[in-house]
Amino acid sequence: MAQGRDDAATMRRRALTDERVTWRDRAFPDRDVPLTEVGAQGWHLLDGDFHLPVVALRETAIERNLALMRDYCTRHDVLIAPHAKTTMSPALVQRQLATGAWGITVANVQQAKVFITAGVRRVLVANPVVGPADLAYLAALRRADPDLEVLLLVDSVEAVALLVDRVSPDAADLRPQPVLVELGYAGGRGGVRSTDDALRIAQAVRDADGVELVGIEGFEGLVPGADLVERRDRAADFLDWSATVVRELIDRRLLPGSSAVVSFGGSSYFDLVVARFRELWSGDRVEVMLRSGCYLTHDHGLYARTSPFVGHNPAPLPALEVWAEVLSRPEPALAILGAGRRDVSTDADLPLPVAVRRDGHTRPVDDLRVTAVNDQHAMVAVSEDASLEVGDLVCLGVSHPCTTFDKWRLVPVVTDKYEVIDAVRTYF
Repeated sequence: MAQGRDDAATMRRRALTDERVTWRDRAFPDRDVPLTEVGAQGWHLLDGDFHLPVVALRETAIERNLALMRDYCTRHDVLIAPHAKTTMSPALVQRQLATGAWGITVANVQQAKVFITAGVRRVLVANPVVGPADLAYLAALRRADPDLEVLLLVDSVEAVALLVDRVSPDAADLRPQPVLVELGYAGGRGGVRSTDDALRIAQAVRDADGVELVGIEGFEGLVPGADLVERRDRAADFLDWSATVVRELIDRRLLPGSSAVVSFGGSSYFDLVVARFRELWSGDRVEVMLRSGCYLTHDHGLYARTSPFVGHNPAPLPALEVWAEVLSRPEPALAILGAGRRDVSTDADLPLPVAVRRDGHTRPVDDLRVTAVNDQHAMVAVSEDASLEVGDLVCLGVSHPCTTFDKWRLVPVVTDKYEVIDAVRTYF
């Protein structure tokens, strides 16, 4: 039986990697080549081989950012389960795992299916799971592969009851389903809002068959505030309250005293998580699991302002960028680029022009500004003395990489000279 599972898993993993680059992969040259041979084609991203607009990942930045997070986690004695929704790319997740990640985080069971199919063995689903199809899938997983580790969240007695009914073991030799109580804050997303509610749900898990409370979870990344200072203060307050919940659960023996999992950490305030549960923590050691995802690529906007790594030496590098052509100069102070909201993130900030390329030469710029986007176009304000012509290529820096990745099925990986050395598939 185990051999059969291994063979099936190998075939599924191969299906995610043994693919070809075809006309469906926008921007790529119109050649039917194996994905594994992209780096051998001699393609250049910006010298006429690729259709524009085109997205790209810079290899040197990925390597830098992977090493930064690996060293940070080692130095502070914490685990990381990076949020794979950022890239939805098994190839990039494999690099994170190879650089020391404990496992991965996903937002839902559909995302979990992608990475479990690709061979990931540890997954934290960072939302309550209540749908019948999702719960049936997880139940089937437990029967087929009892050693697969999937952590689930609960923030209500009702969610506990659903897990007991549909996911709990139907065989005596299966381990209980591990769960974490999700903590939240007023006006936020999921998660209990009070210590009493956390205790009540923890007790419901204790009283149920087939489930086991192993820790708590929360997300501090979207706390409201007028500016970064206020948001960091409110995130710290939320984490302080969360620490009191953990202590209460341990004191009441609803959580193990020496191995409780404490999982927080978006890509903006993970240093506060480390401070609260390592530097300021006393008593039995807890297992701190960060879930930052955007550290892998960093960016030119949101995380350039908020990442705890900003200002460090070495500093993180933005790895993700979108290149577009100047299609028109209809007015002296206006340029129209051939890239819009279907190509690059606009939910956190408008794209930031960071470089211009003409005749094979690239120069940095700081005198261009995107003022608006349509589906396929960006309107760029051009200063009076800026040199920008129809046919020039403009590099758009990204703010919030998650919503750029989801627009591209295949992303080329390039050197700093824009030689294409690889490509990674996404599965949104």
